[in-house]
Amino acid sequence: MTETQETMARVRARVDRAVARAGFAPGMTFEQVVRAVEGALGIRLRIVAETETAGWGTLTGFVTFFPERGEGSIHVRAADAAVYREFAASHELGHLLDDAHCAGAFWERSSIPPHDDPRLSSPEAEAELVAEHIAHRIAGLRYAGPRVAESSW
Repeated sequence: MTETQETMARVRARVDRAVARAGFAPGMTFEQVVRAVEGALGIRLRIVAETETAGWGTLTGFVTFFPERGEGSIHVRAADAAVYREFAASHELGHLLDDAHCAGAFWERSSIPPHDDPRLSSPEAEAELVAEHIAHRIAGLRYAGPRVAESSW
């Protein structure tokens, strides 16, 4: 097995554990997804649509987590489309479910793919891959059936 195959096997296993931890089910609303993560972690979460994002660069969202207070918040850009905000928030939910976060100030992080960002260590790059795969799983749950527009075709 190559190093890449080993990494992807670890990523898949971490994603499977995180998704099972939350108990996601097909057709959940985004609000239900957030509540499921809250229940899995025993914390309160809020999603904040930020309007002042001029200094964010390519950053699409970030999480603040205060375990000692049992709460956290996920910040996304208000100017993004709702489905994009949900995906960005889902990525951050993935970090919370995986208990793995990337280091560095949020203005240093961006949407650069992990394998293209030389500032990321291997564990950070793997954490980013896990969070991204969890976000894709959440999107799959949310949009498993035909979308409204497709139902009219």
